[in-house]
Amino acid sequence: LMKGLESQTKTMDDDEIETAEGQGADGIASLMKGLESALDDTDEALAETILDACLRMLSSSTVVASLGPYVSTTLSKTLRIMMEEAVVIEVLLAILTKTIKSTKSQNAFAGSSSDDNIKQLLVAMDTHAVGEETVIEYACLVIEKLAEDNEVVGTKLSDAGVEARLTAAESIITNVRNKKYVDQARDALLYV
Repeated sequence: LMKGLESQTKTMDDDEIETAEGQGADGIASLMKGLESALDDTDEALAETILDACLRMLSSSTVVASLGPYVSTTLSKTLRIMMEEAVVIEVLLAILTKTIKSTKSQNAFAGSSSDDNIKQLLVAMDTHAVGEETVIEYACLVIEKLAEDNEVVGTKLSDAGVEARLTAAESIITNVRNKKYVDQARDALLYV
């Protein structure tokens, strides 16, 4: 019994992460279990390694679909627990830009009755407003994905104060090519 309990709480090592990554969509559950363990231990390095593996796998539509159910659970939990860790938040937001693809995933992230994840996204923009331009760029892309053709989520974003963050992002983002991310987010919010 003790041996079984140890295996449930054991953190993933690099070989296990590589094996799960090699399994494609079939490895997502293992990676998410490993990420949960990293979050329980507040292990930034492990969380980043697992998220990096997931990000590398996102060229496969089956992997994107496999990650979908985790948008409102493990991935949202990562946003809350690793808020101060810019590198983890950056990779997480990159993943969300690829996994928020439908009304179902938009609503899953935004929550059916709570807008806590939206508030956390905006807190991440505030937390990383200085020195973390890429986090802000990805946050704008996530806002765009959340609001695209979804009035309910767009309204939640607007009510939470997204416009102030987008205004701030205009001066934070210095890469001329990437300034368009602010406009894209605003365009997605236009019908609200």
